[in-house]
Amino acid sequence: MAHAGIRSYFNIDSSVNVPTDISAALDGVTPSSDVDELDGTTFQPGVAAPIKTVIAGFRTRALSLSVKWTAPWEVFFTAIEGLEGQDYIYGPLGSTAGMSKISGLCNVLSWTGPVSTVDGIITGSLELRATSRVVGVFP
Repeated sequence: MAHAGIRSYFNIDSSVNVPTDISAALDGVTPSSDVDELDGTTFQPGVAAPIKTVIAGFRTRALSLSVKWTAPWEVFFTAIEGLEGQDYIYGPLGSTAGMSKISGLCNVLSWTGPVSTVDGIITGSLELRATSRVVGVFP
């Protein structure tokens, strides 16, 4: 069953470690995961068709947040840019009891805003790298 993303919830620590619901500022949350491929191949003398062995290496989990810019959000996001070990909570279906909850710690890599265009809304983007990820449900 497909779900509408309009009720998504996102919470992240402020610069003074106060959990802050930033859902009202967001219009997109794009998670991604990337794994380095390590070559674990060894010598294979006498093998007609050698086989390469690939081993999973480091995993990078990213969260890209797209923001509808306002002056107060500019202050908030500028203050958390570069911080490490920030708590985050993501509820793709909202934060009602029993809904899926993805949480953990993240590093705030960058804040890019405000982005202005002549025919559009002023936006920004926040790039996070998750250092931990726990999947559960809201209590």
